Amino acid sequence: MTRQGGGITEQMARTGVTEREIEVLSAVAERLRNREIAERLHLSVRTVESHIAALLRKFGVTDRAALVELGAELRRSAHTESALPMPLTSMIGREHEVGEVAALVDAHRLVTLIGPAGVGKTRLVLRLAAIGADSFPDGARFADLAPVGLDLVSDTIARALGVVPQPGWSLRDILREVAGGMRCLLVVDNCEHVIAEAAEIVADLLTAGSRLHVLATSREPLGVPGEVTYQVQTLPVPPPIASDRAETARTYDAVRLFVDRATTASPGFVLTDAVAPAVAALCRRLDGLPLAIELAASRMRSFEPADLVEHLDERFELLSAGARTALPRQQTLRGAIDWSYELLDDDERTLFDRLGVFPADFDYDAARAVGSAGVITLLPRLVDKSLVSTAGRTSRRYRMLETIRAYAAERLTLSGAEPTVRQHHASHYLALAEQAAEKLRTKDQRAWADRLTAEQPNLRTGLAYCIATGEIESAWRWIAALQRFWDITGQRREGQDWIRKAQAIGDPPATPAVVAGLAAASTMLHSSDSRGAFDIANEATRLAAGLDDISRAKAAHAVGMGAMWIQPELTLPALTEALVRIGDDHPWDRALIMEGLSQAYGELREALHWGRESVALFRRVGDQLNAANALFIMAQRAMYAGVADDEVHEWLIESQALAVAAGSEEDQVHATVAFAQLAWQRGHHDDAALLMSQCLPTLRRLGDQRCTGRALYLLGERAYEQRDLARAQNLLAGSVAAVALAGQSFVLVRALEALAAVLSVQGRSRPAAVLLGAADTALGAATAHMRPLQPRDDELRRSLVQVLGAEEFNAAHREGQRLSPTQALHLAAPGQPSSQPDLA
Repeated sequence: MTRQGGGITEQMARTGVTEREIEVLSAVAERLRNREIAERLHLSVRTVESHIAALLRKFGVTDRAALVELGAELRRSAHTESALPMPLTSMIGREHEVGEVAALVDAHRLVTLIGPAGVGKTRLVLRLAAIGADSFPDGARFADLAPVGLDLVSDTIARALGVVPQPGWSLRDILREVAGGMRCLLVVDNCEHVIAEAAEIVADLLTAGSRLHVLATSREPLGVPGEVTYQVQTLPVPPPIASDRAETARTYDAVRLFVDRATTASPGFVLTDAVAPAVAALCRRLDGLPLAIELAASRMRSFEPADLVEHLDERFELLSAGARTALPRQQTLRGAIDWSYELLDDDERTLFDRLGVFPADFDYDAARAVGSAGVITLLPRLVDKSLVSTAGRTSRRYRMLETIRAYAAERLTLSGAEPTVRQHHASHYLALAEQAAEKLRTKDQRAWADRLTAEQPNLRTGLAYCIATGEIESAWRWIAALQRFWDITGQRREGQDWIRKAQAIGDPPATPAVVAGLAAASTMLHSSDSRGAFDIANEATRLAAGLDDISRAKAAHAVGMGAMWIQPELTLPALTEALVRIGDDHPWDRALIMEGLSQAYGELREALHWGRESVALFRRVGDQLNAANALFIMAQRAMYAGVADDEVHEWLIESQALAVAAGSEEDQVHATVAFAQLAWQRGHHDDAALLMSQCLPTLRRLGDQRCTGRALYLLGERAYEQRDLARAQNLLAGSVAAVALAGQSFVLVRALEALAAVLSVQGRSRPAAVLLGAADTALGAATAHMRPLQPRDDELRRSLVQVLGAEEFNAAHREGQRLSPTQALHLAAPGQPSSQPDLA
């Protein structure tokens, strides 16, 4: 396996681009003006101009447009690099293991590195992935299972493969579909605590296709057929006979590792003949375990190697006598950490214990929130002693190795301070989530979405604590704070799981925080469970009855949007009430309500008026994502009314541009769907089908059921035009299944009628009549502007009456009228896919 270097990151290193200049370049890529960059970075405009001039000179380009392109490349490079965590220290030794495992990965599709904690499994797979990524067209993907429980294993692996989990869809089916088409190296790290679930998912992925390779780490084999295990050994240590001379001792990797880390901790350290025997003895007593050796080396500021050996001897004897059932190397590792812990003073131990509350990376403010006094001096001391490490380039973050974190968590429990510390942790991250919720409505939404993504393990831990302790109001505050983040990052499935858990706590009190949380929950459910969204919105309205206007407006907005596919006659009055109650001092909330009105008004002129008002307000507050969505909705409304002019095309161009600037893959693909619909209405059916075929895999991966239904419907119509009846049936059935889940009466009616036409041509007249009955029911339930403009296919009906006879046709038609679209589909076309038909 080989890897080529290069790219913008190396160019920046060569030309000496500073961190501040990188920040300016990133802002330029977002097409911000100099004054806007200055406001964001708290600089003067003149300083920004100076940085831009320096960037032009260092990159050798002549205009700002070139910097925009370089900044976009930097973002892509950062995204690619984040797929594989970057080790903070060099890997010592392991050349032989790298070669052996690389050969195994080339020859086998599942290789699992096994071994005790601290032996270096993660470091080895990261090295293998880095050098082997270019051997796979789709590169290397990294899924770290250490911070997640059983319920998030599939979500974590899905995100590593670029799949967005979505409620109402079979995540396993989507994973299999994506895996079947990918040729990548998937690294699944730290499987031991979720081994059964991880093994099942890995087995699914491997059987989905023949091109995906998996490299896993665990303390035991996964037990999947075809798995090849590789035992990661401890580093070679010098025997006593080879320990007297420095020249001989340093040929062993364990000694090389100790010397490398000791030199970092104490720059004056040199391996001489005088200290070589003690260093070799220390490495032997630590069994060559990399983590234990690194911890020992970090003490070189305070101890000589001979002193370290003496202290270590005492700890090992004590631990061996107290834990005879543990594996020897686990005893050694615990002994190393016990010993390191005992060398801390009381204040250091207290902070170390409390840092065990963090499931993953954290920043200084978070450490201060959970720590006692003196964090500003204590945290660097823990970093110096290698119990905490630093991470991150643009902002300083801290982390513990997983084994050390688990040890700290045990100590926290034993200390008796765990409930208080967990409360502080949850309160800190709830405050951060609430701050982010406001920022996600502004021009800084992309940066804050990235920040919350980095903090997600901590956010999950904080929310889980509130739910576990029955803090009802806090739980709903969490839902309100994270709803926007879940929505724009495609994590609706996880959001809905948290909503169900919050509901299970008990009946919430009538407070503004709870109403805001319920309204947010209704929004989260709206795209996949219209009935559930409507029910929660009604509960919010009941609780808001005696509260302030803002709370009542949020509840009314939730009812208006939730009623759209359930009781559409309630939508317009509820949204109108919400707008009346929200003042001009809440422009973002007013824009969101206006966006809803653009969907609710039947008359196109009025709908587009509210759409334009919504776009203007979203632009004013800097919310590019919602502005893009509002333009998309305006285009949809126009096309449903039969308008396909240049103005609609311009809306879509702007929607797509805003989505690109905001980095929203979902809004970009929405624009593509609308471009395809526009092409179809203009008579360019081949172009439309090509666009829909290109964007359909992305829609499925993102879990967008409504637009998936639109795409499948159009593709099904094109297949029918080409008289490919089997494919048309498959696609149209998939469209009905997808849209019936999400709610979209325009497409639902058309897809049911089109599928009925296909069945009729195939000679399946009675099922076709059933589908027409279901289509008529869906048509009657739709609001006027969501009904297809084209008249119903009376020729098809006459043909079916002629074949079946009036009595049998009417009976089948009445049967379809009584069925839901999904029930009618299962009756008329049994065995059809839920919403993921084969496109071949």
